[in-house]
Amino acid sequence: MSKIGLIIRREYTTRVRKKSFIVMTLLGPLLFAGLMFGTVWATLADQKTYKVLVSDPYGVITRTISDTDQHLVPRFPDRFKNSENVIYAFTDKSIEPEKMQGGLYNVMVEVDDVTITDGKCQLFFSDYPSSQVKDKMEADLQESLERFRVIDSLQLDYEKYKRAKLKVSFAEVNLKNLGQKDYTQQKAMVGFGFAILIYFFIFLYGVQVMRGVIEEKSSRIVEVMVSSVKPFELMMGKVVGIGLVGLTQFLIWVLLSSLTGSLAMSYFESQLAGGSAAVENGVVVMNGMSQAQLAQNLMNNEAVNWLFQINWPLMISMFVFFFIGGYLLYASLFAAIGAAVDGDTDTQQFMLPVTLPLVFSYVVSFMLIENPASSIGNFFSIFPLTSPITIMVKIAIGDGGNTGVHWLHLVGSMLSLVIAFLFFIWLGGKIYRVGILSYGKRVGYRDIWRWIKQKN
Repeated sequence: MSKIGLIIRREYTTRVRKKSFIVMTLLGPLLFAGLMFGTVWATLADQKTYKVLVSDPYGVITRTISDTDQHLVPRFPDRFKNSENVIYAFTDKSIEPEKMQGGLYNVMVEVDDVTITDGKCQLFFSDYPSSQVKDKMEADLQESLERFRVIDSLQLDYEKYKRAKLKVSFAEVNLKNLGQKDYTQQKAMVGFGFAILIYFFIFLYGVQVMRGVIEEKSSRIVEVMVSSVKPFELMMGKVVGIGLVGLTQFLIWVLLSSLTGSLAMSYFESQLAGGSAAVENGVVVMNGMSQAQLAQNLMNNEAVNWLFQINWPLMISMFVFFFIGGYLLYASLFAAIGAAVDGDTDTQQFMLPVTLPLVFSYVVSFMLIENPASSIGNFFSIFPLTSPITIMVKIAIGDGGNTGVHWLHLVGSMLSLVIAFLFFIWLGGKIYRVGILSYGKRVGYRDIWRWIKQKN
């Protein structure tokens, strides 16, 4: 076995045997699922009931019921309905906000003459209402005020007015795919999810490479190692070995996530089917439909069929390519930083120029969701320091001219990444070769430049 191979095996075996690796590999998907479900649970569990007093001295949205005990009710019965989070009460008097403190109500909405003309009303509260509660109050007020203006001010029949109202929406159709709706932004969100994965793993394992180099340098183990192998071989072995550790952990996470997802889906399907799932000739049948029929129904469902418009074989293969290429490119730079410094505290001055393109590529990827045809996005999906992350959004969108990714665009992005990787491996190797045996001096950019120019 070559010397690089031995170093790769050493880095790989020593790291995958660590308890921290085993624990995080097994618990990672569970922790992520727990975070998601915990967030949902906490949101649902923290549902406070708000007692809302609506002050309507002008009688715009309320009316009086004449009986033995007169009281106000909503003028339009289908509005201001109580819920688990909101309990409404009404008054035809102007209430001074100071009198609310310590009273029965923790929220008060005041409808005045400004509200009638401009739709603006004051919201007083002792407990800040959640966005869900505010949305409900706004919807109730808006609908009631609109009806008041139509019926009382314009003297129109509200039902006729509703029929005259028309909400415009776009049925997006790509000229390259006539005959089917386009879901560019939804597909861009899928690509953004893949981009975040690459961004996360480049950072996580790139920093591990840097810290591994710093540990070996500070403990002087590297002095023994370079007596047997060349510094470049040592750097490549460490970069590839830790990269394989990351790839192993990622694949295990995918398998465990798929398994837990399948179990959750089976449970969900059994709940929907009311326990009527059965097996016929080795095929799972639910409510008279086989899994193949269920899959076909999903493809015909407009809410999810856009997922089948994504070229998944291309998406997965390009994810692997740009995941590996982006990691190798940045890991070589992180290894060079680790070789150039004596401790973690000295890395800050060199981390910024390395991590800035990564952070910027994240920003551009997010921007592409809103503007997929951006020329800036096209450029940074080819530029090698940002393409591993940005290109994933374009690939998910598909072949859509400036919006998606053309095969020439994709090939150009792949070639530029390979060329940049080879260049930065060479550059990182020159820094690593000198820096790994440099001690006791705070290294600056001038020293780095001198090492790069230095001939072998």
